[in-house]
Amino acid sequence: MSKVTDCARALGEAIVESEEFKTMQITEKEAMSDPAVAQAMSAYLEKKEQITELMSSETPDPDLIAQYGSEMDDLQQALNSMPVVDAMTTSRQRFSELMNQVNKVLEFIITGETAQEGSCSGNCSGCSGCH
Repeated sequence: MSKVTDCARALGEAIVESEEFKTMQITEKEAMSDPAVAQAMSAYLEKKEQITELMSSETPDPDLIAQYGSEMDDLQQALNSMPVVDAMTTSRQRFSELMNQVNKVLEFIITGETAQEGSCSGNCSGCSGCH
């Protein structure tokens, strides 16, 4: 193997051993094994499938689509209010932040520059718009 692939393998192993990855794995397993989460997720996916079927029909019923959309929103809110789902979401966000940091370091090493996401000088004259 080349030095680059050896380093990539080592980076992958370090990521898998990180607390962020381990916590994400644990919280996902806990969420997926919770019967209330499974039931709510199943109902959510069923509504999503119903909307997809309606949208692909020749004459989709906009009222029924709106009703199913509202029911999906309610199910999503119910899922988000479950502590086990909240823990999973938080752990996924932390892992995503770790991966973003890794990508920024790689970008800096390769290009010598860092992304200037969301930077604002306070002078709007040359700005393409606020984020």
